[in-house]
Amino acid sequence: MKIRKVIYVALGCIGLGLGAVGAVLPLLPAFPFLLLAAFCFAKSSQRLHDWFLATKLYKNNLESYVKGRGMTWKTKLRIMAIVTATMAVGFIMMERVPVGRIILAGVWVFHILYFIFGVKTLSPQGMQGACRVIKVGGMHCEDCAKKLECAFNETGHMTAQADWTRETITVHLREPLPNTSLIQIVNRAGYRAEAVWEMES
Repeated sequence: MKIRKVIYVALGCIGLGLGAVGAVLPLLPAFPFLLLAAFCFAKSSQRLHDWFLATKLYKNNLESYVKGRGMTWKTKLRIMAIVTATMAVGFIMMERVPVGRIILAGVWVFHILYFIFGVKTLSPQGMQGACRVIKVGGMHCEDCAKKLECAFNETGHMTAQADWTRETITVHLREPLPNTSLIQIVNRAGYRAEAVWEMES
């Protein structure tokens, strides 16, 4: 058991290190490595797991997903295809680094198995009606409305229409997201999310 714990800690640290690099370099995907770190730390050390959950690396890259309800098959396949293509490039470039290839191959297998069996699959029908209306403090003009719409639309996971006269923005989600993620987008744009309502679209 002790050896297994050491292996999990080692793999978690490797995933954390590669995830940190991937968060900076666009050619290396951060998501699967950070998932590996979260999984391994949860299996090996509660202290390391709690510490990892408190880091900005986790909050900025995994927290919104972890708090979500799942993904559709279309979303799963899109993510798996992007990560597979990216990791294939790294695999080819590591022709003279067999250890690097082994690590990449292991992470790729973990990534595929996790998304197939570990992530809840939502039906497209279950996505219908995913609509939120957010009361936004500080949105007082048309330029403010356009700025907020761009902040939501550029994520690729939703479309938004803002009404500055009512200080509200209506967000139609393409995949499940917690209200905390929507509030963070409003706050990062420089405004205040004062309330969030779930509506039928």
